[in-house]
Amino acid sequence: MSDYLFSQFKANEFEALHKELSKVLNISHGHLEALYEVMLQEFELEGYPEHILPRNIFHSHDESFQQCYEEALVIGVDIPSVLEKSNNISNKKTVVIVGQDPLRKSEKKVEEKVEKISIGTPYALHLKNCREDLPNTRLYFDLIKVLLDAGYRVYLTDIFKVWVSEANCDRGIHLNKQDCTRFIQVLKAELEIFEPVAIVTWGKKASDGIKNIKLEVKHLEFPHPSGAANGTWGRLMGKSPTRENRINYWQEKVFAYLSGL
Repeated sequence: MSDYLFSQFKANEFEALHKELSKVLNISHGHLEALYEVMLQEFELEGYPEHILPRNIFHSHDESFQQCYEEALVIGVDIPSVLEKSNNISNKKTVVIVGQDPLRKSEKKVEEKVEKISIGTPYALHLKNCREDLPNTRLYFDLIKVLLDAGYRVYLTDIFKVWVSEANCDRGIHLNKQDCTRFIQVLKAELEIFEPVAIVTWGKKASDGIKNIKLEVKHLEFPHPSGAANGTWGRLMGKSPTRENRINYWQEKVFAYLSGL
């Protein structure tokens, strides 16, 4: 039995979340429910089980971007997830962690482009190997675990629900303004559904997106935990950006705020 509950939504939360996600993703209530259920069943499995959806899960409001989407080598789509400790406490306060987008990398050659796309969750924390083995994602989970162990429920989502690469490589392209506006509107609704006591952003784009929403909830800004931001973490902390230093700094800063609630 797992120490954690994966995406155990309250009935009203799931209904409201599907309603919002369906504004930008072409996915039925039953299909979304089934995706969460199979991810829950696989939560403690070794390996990297994949879940595939057709490319028409998303349709851009911008014709030229839709053409880029259809020609992209790689597309990333993540559905939000929620984690909490497996105990009998049902009224945990929620902290939201917001990232930028469902970035993907591809090992496929250009001529092997497939019409279906892999769907996951932010930071792939529905996968045991990502939580426990892969260095980057293991650090993400270690940071989140600080909150889980303190009795918080953690909702994970991205500002942009879709990530799109160029046609001939896995370098990302910019989203268009129309779709960005759609995604921001969905994010705002997500935050209203889960009523967090604090919103944490990882990375500048996530931070800027939350600032544009102008919420009344406390917003805690952090660099992205990935190794690419080591220099930023080092300058912020005034010490070496080791794994231990980052976790300790995170714990100190987040709890300094949360303890006052």
